[in-house]
Amino acid sequence: LKAAGINSISVTTHYKKELITDYFKDGSDFGIAISYVEESEPLGTAGALSLVKHSDGPLLVINGDIVTQINFGAFLAFHEENQAFVTVGVRQIETPIPFGVVESKGVDITGITEKPVLSHFINAGVYVLSPEAIALIPKGQSSDMPDLINNLVSAGKRVVGFPITEYWLDIGQIEDYRKVQEERGGTEERSDE
Repeated sequence: LKAAGINSISVTTHYKKELITDYFKDGSDFGIAISYVEESEPLGTAGALSLVKHSDGPLLVINGDIVTQINFGAFLAFHEENQAFVTVGVRQIETPIPFGVVESKGVDITGITEKPVLSHFINAGVYVLSPEAIALIPKGQSSDMPDLINNLVSAGKRVVGFPITEYWLDIGQIEDYRKVQEERGGTEERSDE
């Protein structure tokens, strides 16, 4: 984030917040300013944003279990160029189906595709929200980003997807966390997983 010119970060915390605040402190060791917003109870990925102080510009939101090399400057520029309420970082994944997929109409088979590979965009946990989108988040209520996005789409607001082609990995599972450690040459692992 610092390399992208972002020098002020707010972190929402709840579970084991001391581990985060004790490590990052005020951010000065990293050349940035970090402030913390504590959720007394979890408010979800969107609901927590109702507690964060906002500027008049767009807000970059990143899930805490994402490791990425995304070009944040290009991401923010894409959001502005598309005049979106929300821009969602999306990642293309391919899922092989190890069987023949049967197409049918009623009981009649109309075709079989042998072991297809399905390609989908998934939500990569990186977002840019316009101030107008942030204003629509219910204050102090639990709400997740898919809820906010679906509500905006239903209301006819523009929500766009920004394809992430750079390195990206969700480390919400311990195996993926270990993979990142191996790829980055680190072996740090906490005993209080």
